[in-house]
Amino acid sequence: MNKEQENRRFVTLKVFNNYFTAEVVKNRLIEEGVHAYLINPLVNYSFGPTITEGYRLQVEQQQFLKALNIYKNTLED
Repeated sequence: MNKEQENRRFVTLKVFNNYFTAEVVKNRLIEEGVHAYLINPLVNYSFGPTITEGYRLQVEQQQFLKALNIYKNTLED
């Protein structure tokens, strides 16, 4: 990650259970000019086995509403 990316604030747009779906949405947002990144699976360590919570799709905070509109209008199932 370069310096410009380090200074940006990112927020989670959606958590996906399926990696490939998350990639499709991320790529569509990028095509629309939104800075989007997919964060590795969240892992919780509990008293039992490790639980994977999903893949976080994050977008630049300033572009959140644009990304949300794109997702809801063209990508949401």
